Amino acid sequence: MIQREVPIAKTRLRDRLGGALSDAAMDRALDELWSRLKIIRVDYHPGEGASWDVLYRWAPEAVNEGAHLSVAESLSALLSKYLDAVIAAEQKEVEEFFGHLVPRSKVREALNALLGARELSFVQVGARSMVQVTPPKVAASRRQPIARRPQKKTSF
Repeated sequence: MIQREVPIAKTRLRDRLGGALSDAAMDRALDELWSRLKIIRVDYHPGEGASWDVLYRWAPEAVNEGAHLSVAESLSALLSKYLDAVIAAEQKEVEEFFGHLVPRSKVREALNALLGARELSFVQVGARSMVQVTPPKVAASRRQPIARRPQKKTSF
């Protein structure tokens, strides 16, 4: 129904579906579609509530790009974002976190590939070895000559 109707509010959507659905059922269904990046909230009117539309109509380039990414590319990007957010984590923690999405062996492969490409590095925190996003190298700045104020010539 959301695909056929250009942005549609929850109340209108319930009416089109027959009106037998409860608010909780509608909220659950919309939330599930939203969490799977199928729909997006596009507007809000106090009388009608939020209006929803399919994501590919609002961001076709991003949806197309995401649809053509491989699992390995997607997982590498997610690993980098995750480690950027948490600063550092043990490899086991990363595998457990992403193990709900993909097999741990895939997570381990992606981690090893990023470590091999030096996108990630190990850091020692106490007795624990943790993985972090490799910090950017700071370019050695050339020493700039100090600008000196010209001295006044005094005549005797």
